[in-house]
Amino acid sequence: MSAEPTDLPRTLFYRFARAVVTAFFRLCFRVRVEGLDRLPRRGGVILASNHLSNFDPPLLGVLVPRYIRFMGKAELFRIPVLRRIFLSLGGFPIERGRVDRRAIRTAIDVLQGGTCLVMFPEGHRSRTGRLGPLQPGIVSIARKAGAIIQPVGIRGRYRLFGRIEVRFGDPIDARQGSDEEILDNLRAQLLRLTGAHEDSR
Repeated sequence: MSAEPTDLPRTLFYRFARAVVTAFFRLCFRVRVEGLDRLPRRGGVILASNHLSNFDPPLLGVLVPRYIRFMGKAELFRIPVLRRIFLSLGGFPIERGRVDRRAIRTAIDVLQGGTCLVMFPEGHRSRTGRLGPLQPGIVSIARKAGAIIQPVGIRGRYRLFGRIEVRFGDPIDARQGSDEEILDNLRAQLLRLTGAHEDSR
């Protein structure tokens, strides 16, 4: 499902977990990928994706031939077993409902270290499949970290043997253009990549 890995961790647990997750998606869904060659192979990259399901982060994790980090709601990290798994696989906690400066600082450090970071610019899962308003924080983090924003569109439903399409758009340089122009570019690409309608709520 993915190209030859580049900067993936070589720990036994990570390799085992990646193999298990890869097998799960291969057996349970029909996954089609387009445009993966557009993904920068080096440097800090924000994978800016629409958000349909809790399956989105692990799916991207096994499709992308680079190590990716992701934010998870802090409540999950308070469960010892889940905390160990998420930390081992590159997750870190974020407190929802407020500005979590520690999580933002971690995100910037991750990107400045040359790693990929999954972010869902809508800020939450879409219950309808429509694309909700994008939060401006993604542009701020990209600018501070000097990172590229890579639009990713996920389309389909996670039903057994269902078809899931993952499409990669054109990378966006956050150093060029205003915040509004960057968000408009990202929104337009996500709408095109997902084939979704925009939710004005």
